Amino acid sequence: MKLAALYTVWNGLELLEKSIEQIDHEVDFIVICYQKTSNKGEYCHNVEDFVRSFHDSKITIIEFQPDLHKNTKQNEIEKHNKLIDAAKLLGASHYFFSATDHFYNRTEFNQAKNECEKGGYDVTFTRMFTYYKRVTWRLDPIEDYFMPFICKLQPNTRVQRQKTYPVRVDPSIQVNTCDKWRLFERSEIMMHHYSMIRQDIENKFRNAAASIRWKPDQLNRFISEYKNAKLGDEISYFQNRKLVKTADWFDLDTVSDF
Repeated sequence: MKLAALYTVWNGLELLEKSIEQIDHEVDFIVICYQKTSNKGEYCHNVEDFVRSFHDSKITIIEFQPDLHKNTKQNEIEKHNKLIDAAKLLGASHYFFSATDHFYNRTEFNQAKNECEKGGYDVTFTRMFTYYKRVTWRLDPIEDYFMPFICKLQPNTRVQRQKTYPVRVDPSIQVNTCDKWRLFERSEIMMHHYSMIRQDIENKFRNAAASIRWKPDQLNRFISEYKNAKLGDEISYFQNRKLVKTADWFDLDTVSDF
């Protein structure tokens, strides 16, 4: 297996270095695809300098320029396909998509990687833990959609919406080569999604793909809910899932909102 970690980057830069550190030993290639302008047109002044500061022989850095005449999901699909093309050029046999806020337990990752290779799966999936405001606050119960994990990179692999798909995932990461698949059990591996851990949470909310459906009062309500959240609260943004206490699994307290 020649495994490529494919990172899509715009905000959440404070998490990127540690996210890379926890999978670096398991991958052969790391591709960082950054964009200076969000899919909603907001400019990030420091993203290019930040990603180009990484000096690792495994890392390839490419830029994506969104077409603001297209919707956010179409731009995400095109960015993911740019990553797929880069992985093919590098000679990868497998890949997984990642963002700055995606983390895995090292032992679980290694064991699941071996299962992916032995099983010959086209696509695999994990469940996820989602974290909110503080790295020691997790949403419970877990969310009811899944994250693609290690997938086989075939000559015709493309990201494109499918009429049917093995499990529920974001349509911007569905692929056309998905015949043989596996969903890992919670006891085998979980993706730790530090989705709502940001030093600038308003930036996160303003540029969320779902924000195109929000009215201004909804955006303000979500931000207020975040800023005033406390352990035990039910979070309306996440369909009233409850905040429960957990550990700081990846030593991320420096980016948490204390």
